Amino acid sequence: MKRVSFFLGWIFLLIVAVSAQDKIVKLKIVETSDIHGNYYPYDFILRHEAGGSLARIHAFVQKEREVYKDNLLLLDNGDILQGQPCAYYYNYIDTVSPHLAAEVLNYMQYNTGNMGNHDVETGRAVFDRWADDCKFPILGANIIDTATGKTHFKPYEVLERDGVKIVVLGMITPAIPVWLSENLWKGLRFDDMEETARKWMKIIREKEKPDLVIGIFHAGQDALLMGGKYRENASVEVARNVPGFDIVLMGHDHARELKKIKNIAGDSVLIMDPASKGIVVANADVTLKLRKGKVIEKHIDGALTDMKDYAASEDFMKHFAPQFNAVQDFVSKKIGSFTETISTR
Repeated sequence: MKRVSFFLGWIFLLIVAVSAQDKIVKLKIVETSDIHGNYYPYDFILRHEAGGSLARIHAFVQKEREVYKDNLLLLDNGDILQGQPCAYYYNYIDTVSPHLAAEVLNYMQYNTGNMGNHDVETGRAVFDRWADDCKFPILGANIIDTATGKTHFKPYEVLERDGVKIVVLGMITPAIPVWLSENLWKGLRFDDMEETARKWMKIIREKEKPDLVIGIFHAGQDALLMGGKYRENASVEVARNVPGFDIVLMGHDHARELKKIKNIAGDSVLIMDPASKGIVVANADVTLKLRKGKVIEKHIDGALTDMKDYAASEDFMKHFAPQFNAVQDFVSKKIGSFTETISTR
């Protein structure tokens, strides 16, 4: 009996010792997408308060950072340079000051950004200047410089938090040539998303050996064929057909989505899309258990969080008040007058 008790006690101590070596790491992943110039909670076109905006999102993010600290990763999924006049103003009117879209994302401490088709629409002079103003990498694994054959932007970013290695791979819908004149993107090409993902996933797995892989794709989930050869919205196809992604963050189609799918290897992939204008954000809670530095368990849950319950950050509004006033003055300028009644019919 004593031998049995001793054996059970030894097993208990062994379990306790092993458990003591386990480490739990919690991450919060937050995605914004298709902001379309809605930096402020104000519509400069219709001249009334707006429901979304990065100002409201900043209030949400700051609250979450109280819990997650540096373990909160903030990612933008493109189409930030077109829409509201405050985007236009810093695209083409004030081209000397740092771009407001970059200043806002820097202020909010984004970790990565991604290119969208409407960012390309502004022209290379604008989107390259904006990318240079950002203090974090803008991604684009399938945006290729035709002169060098290399990516025009960084293909992926590696982030490390509490011993966990996270890789974020960014891509854009390749259907740009169907919509936009070549003079806006001259010297670039846009490769197929699935082929690109397969290429870079092999490199990422061999070189980086990540614990968590996030795809941030400016593309939706209905892979329509555009122009006879471009799969416009191939995000879910990539998530399903290219094993290795834990989370795929979508954009472009302005449609809210939150679901899990199984890839061809039988692994679960979380799919999220926050639609547009900063009205909701997509966020994922990731819990990882590490033993001797290696991930042995991984739990991922997602949510779409409405920003209507968050007032605009006072610090944000105060910090960016000069730019707000500059845009307000610009859109309020009198450009002419009518001497006769006109009809739009």
